[in-house]
Amino acid sequence: MNGEMKVGLFVLVGSVLFGTAIFLLGDYSFQSYYPVYVEFSDVAGLPDKAAVKLSGVEAGKIKRISIKDDKVIVQLAIRDGVKIYRDAKFLVGSTSMIGSKFLEIDQGSPAAGVLKAGETVKGAQTLPLDRAIAKAVDSLQALVGDIRGEGSLGRDLNEILENLREVTGNVNELVSNSQPHAEKVMERLDTITAKLDAMLDKTGAIVDKVNRGDGVAGALVSDPKMKSDVSEALTNLKDASVSVKTALGRINGFHTYLKWDYKYEPAVNSSKNNFGVKIYPREGRYYYLGAANMINIKDKSSGTDYDTLNTVDAQMGWDLGPFDLYAGILHGSGGSGVRWKPFLNSKWDNITLLAEGSEFTRNRTIKGRRFDAPRFDVGVDVSANKYLSAGVRFDDMVEVKRVDLTTRIIFEDKDISYLFGFASLGALKK
Repeated sequence: MNGEMKVGLFVLVGSVLFGTAIFLLGDYSFQSYYPVYVEFSDVAGLPDKAAVKLSGVEAGKIKRISIKDDKVIVQLAIRDGVKIYRDAKFLVGSTSMIGSKFLEIDQGSPAAGVLKAGETVKGAQTLPLDRAIAKAVDSLQALVGDIRGEGSLGRDLNEILENLREVTGNVNELVSNSQPHAEKVMERLDTITAKLDAMLDKTGAIVDKVNRGDGVAGALVSDPKMKSDVSEALTNLKDASVSVKTALGRINGFHTYLKWDYKYEPAVNSSKNNFGVKIYPREGRYYYLGAANMINIKDKSSGTDYDTLNTVDAQMGWDLGPFDLYAGILHGSGGSGVRWKPFLNSKWDNITLLAEGSEFTRNRTIKGRRFDAPRFDVGVDVSANKYLSAGVRFDDMVEVKRVDLTTRIIFEDKDISYLFGFASLGALKK
């Protein structure tokens, strides 16, 4: 290779690398987008290039933020194919109290029609978190440091404390004497919520009175005992509100589902059933416990069935967007699996792909046949609705390669959810 060829090759490679760097570092994409403009009075520190999420799912990005007159114009780049309805709400969201900002879209209704490319909409005017905290602190300082009022103030504070005692007493009674009747429990929770609302309304009236300057100036603040009582009442109010919120969150945080799987294996003319309960103690995390491969031992099959019959399933799982990962005991042996929705949030999102691996150290003879390889299963499910789905599974792909036809029924049992919620609340008291 002569010198000119070396120089030419060097220039060519350098150009390719330079072009690749520009593509990766620049704002380029093969995905097509259409623009939507949102008008705000304040974007609360929303940065350029932040994500745009529609109903919690990323649907685009912020292209540009500019100021026009006294308004802030945010240009969105929405992925082609994503529909946003005209009555959707646009607001600035945050991943946490100190987390990164993004633009959140709460989807509207199809009856309102679809936004077209280039249209301008108004964003929701929400108070930024730092200003909301500052406003709350100012209100508390004004109440404690410059409180004013007449004889009704003491009665109002006493009424607040009485409501607090009644609310906490009701919560304790629910925890210690909870019954498995969900309807009665929820009626009692509604009563507690009404008491809290009345208490907070009364507190708001006191704050308004102080802010207006009603009453005898400085008379109550000069009384050390009254000042101590007011400070203690505010502390009790804060602690009680947090405690009640935690208690109600524990009760309503559990979600429990009952699941029945039916499997028919044409090769041996045999059917099996799986029954179990799936418990979500919090969003994105669940536990499953059930019976697997249940069959009437008196039934006769037309071939050799190598499945382990009448055994158990016990798994821990994580819901991560389109993926459902789980591990534990699968049909009586250790293993793990994944369910994947490749077309999530599209018209084909009722399709789920399945892959499982178990019995990784299998080395034994089953019904006269030697098995030396782990068990690997794959399959596909198509859901008709949130309760019913059907599909095909290919079991033990390395060894016997059996085809199964499956049906699944799943529904939420709120009575069991409340039972777990109360049990968790009882543990919290300790």
